[in-house]
Parts: sequence; C-alpha cells; structure tokens
Amino acid sequence: MGLLRTIALAILGFSTFVFVVLFGRLPFFRKTPIGLLHRIIWIHIPNGISFIDSRLFGGRVLSCWRRAGSYIFYENHPLVLVFFTSLLIIGELIFIPSAWLRVSMVDRACIPIAIALPYIFLYLSVVTKSFITQKNHDQEMKRYPYDKVIFHPGHQCTTCKLLKPARSKHCSFCKGCIARHDHHCIWLTNCVGLNNYQYFLSLLLSLSVMLAYGSFLGYSILSQTYDRLIPRNHPVRMRKQSWTTFFNICASVVAADARIGGVTMLMFMTAPLAFAFLVYHIYLIWAGMTTNESAKWSDWKDDVADGIAFKLIQDPETSDSPLLDPPETTSSWPVTSDQVLVFTDGEPPKKGYKVEKGSNEVLQPRNPDAAIDPRFVQVRSMKEIDNIYDLGFWNNLRHVFNIPAGRDSRDR
Repeated sequence: MGLLRTIALAILGFSTFVFVVLFGRLPFFRKTPIGLLHRIIWIHIPNGISFIDSRLFGGRVLSCWRRAGSYIFYENHPLVLVFFTSLLIIGELIFIPSAWLRVSMVDRACIPIAIALPYIFLYLSVVTKSFITQKNHDQEMKRYPYDKVIFHPGHQCTTCKLLKPARSKHCSFCKGCIARHDHHCIWLTNCVGLNNYQYFLSLLLSLSVMLAYGSFLGYSILSQTYDRLIPRNHPVRMRKQSWTTFFNICASVVAADARIGGVTMLMFMTAPLAFAFLVYHIYLIWAGMTTNESAKWSDWKDDVADGIAFKLIQDPETSDSPLLDPPETTSSWPVTSDQVLVFTDGEPPKKGYKVEKGSNEVLQPRNPDAAIDPRFVQVRSMKEIDNIYDLGFWNNLRHVFNIPAGRDSRDR
C-alpha cells in the first residue's frame, strides 16, 4: 500500500505541476489558485532563490541555473519531445504484451489504431511549419483583416523586417513570424499555427481517446485479477467496505498485476491533462480566437472592468478617427467591422484627443478644460465588443480544418 500511494502521489504531483506550468498563465486562471501557483513557481520561487544566492554565493549558482534554464526553456531543443515519446513507447511496451492475450478480438483490432494515431498526428504537428516568408508574405497579408482592436496595420517585425499580418506573432523559439500564431509548444519543438493547428487538435483528441481507452482496458483486466484474488462469494465482497479496505484491496490487485496496474494508474492520472488541453482548445475554437489572442482579449476585459474602455458610436463614415484609416490590403475574410475602441487613463476621450500609433491608447489634449467628446460611450460589457475572427463555432471549426466556411457568415 505504501508503494502504491507513493507512485500515485508522484504521478498526480507531476500531472498537477505540468498543468499549472502550462495552463497557469492563461487569463482564465489569472485570479485563481492555479494562477497563484503559477506565479509562485515562475516568479516568487526564482526571486527567493536569487535573493539567497546573491547573499551566500555572490550570484554564481543562479548564473549557472540561468544558463541551463535558458537552454531548457528558451531554446528549441528536443528534450521534452524525446521525454514525451519515450514515456509513450515505454508505457506501451510494458502494457500491451501483458494485456494482449487477456483482451477480446475487437480490442486487438482497436489497440493498434489507438496507438498509431497519436504518433501520426505528433509527426505531422512537428514537421508542419507556419512560417511567414518573403514568398508567402503577400498571401498572408490578405488572409485576415486587421480588426484594429488587438491587431493593427503598419507594424513591422523587428527581426524578420516584414510587415506583420493580422493574427501573426514572431516566435523567439522558432526564430520567425508564425501565421495565425496560437502558441509555441515545447512538447512539439514547434509553433502551433495556421498550417498545423488541425494536426495539433487531432493529436490532443487521439491522445485523450488512447489514454481513456487504455484506462478502460486496464480497469477491465485488473477486474479479472480482482475476481481471481477475491472470488465473488468471498466474505470481503459481501459486506460494505471502508475506504481503507478499498484502497488496500486496490493496492493488492495492482501489486499482483504490476505491469498492467502501474501503466493503468499512469494513464488514468494523465488522461485528464490531455483532456483539459482538448477542452481548452475547443473553447478557443468556439470563441473564435487563439491562445495568443485570448491574452490580448483578457487585457481588454480588464480595461472594461476598470471602466477605461470606450467605443465610438458616431457613424464611422463621418468619423475622423485614425483607427479607421483604409486597410493596406484587401482581405477575403467574410467578416469586417468598423468599430472603434480606445482606452484612456479613466477619463472619457476629450475633443482634440490623439491615438497612440499602432495601439488604442488615447492621448488626451494638453488643455485640461477640453470638452468630453460626445461620440464615445463607455464599454460596460465584453458583449459590446465585436470579434471579427469569430464566424460561429462550426465555421470556426471548418476554418481550423481548412474547409470553406458556410454561407451563413455575415458582414458586420
């Protein structure tokens, strides 16, 4: 029982740590215990170590740590990918030979498919790139319109020396601008973007199915071991069991069938992690945004909550707002918007205001007695803000898989 508890706690702790490290920075968890744990891991603990090291060792330990950490976290190396694939392969080599003769013919047909699909989609996710180059730059500039809320025209990448298309982002790991950048995935040593997002989503789905299916098979086989160790007419099974007795029985079953039991525990405890990734990205598709864009929209949500976001209500055709300059390129995207959003220092925009180039920040006139511009009203809810990249869930899903959107998309 002690060994089983140690293994279970180790797997659970590792899964929780990975979840916090990867998900804790997301806006959704910003004000939750998960966000707090993420800040403790990435901010408070490093700051504490830095303070102790500077006092005791003159900063030498932290210098070595930073060099190692810089390679692990800021270089595009395959260490995490090798760890991930090794964990899959070793687990399968332990589980399948022990389970093969104890499962049905249907399961023997399904197991190879369940195992093969994650590797196929993993390979496609790793080798498929979404770089913006001189050759495809014009095409990417026309793919999406600038919404002038979270993406603005006229920005040039300081590294690639190219104008940044809407929804793109430069990745310091991959050393290039990525079309429809979602995030850089250390598990793939690659950015998830326009061309491989569908493979990444398929990887999450196939991995979740494999882990859930493997957990089910493991449970079925361990149930057979349980019936063999404790027959159905045994007095232990005839009376109500306490939690202590239940866990002791589970430990005995796992110990009697260690190969199946150990891998089943690993699959059962890591399946929620893969499933959480899948659910989060389904949410992003439903919301019509990427992981990168979710952080930008979260900033607007905070601005709205703070009461410093304002929206132009006058007819845009008669407005002189610099945020309504004609687009530099024509996009084939089916949805457009003329909304004008700005944020201030808390005061409504005043007549004679200016807008910081490439942003939505209002620079108030120097005259403190300037009248408030009546064309702007305060935004009180995110529902008042239009996301032009959201075509509705099914059309968003079609777009992810490069299937032409339906005819129900409308211009806004």
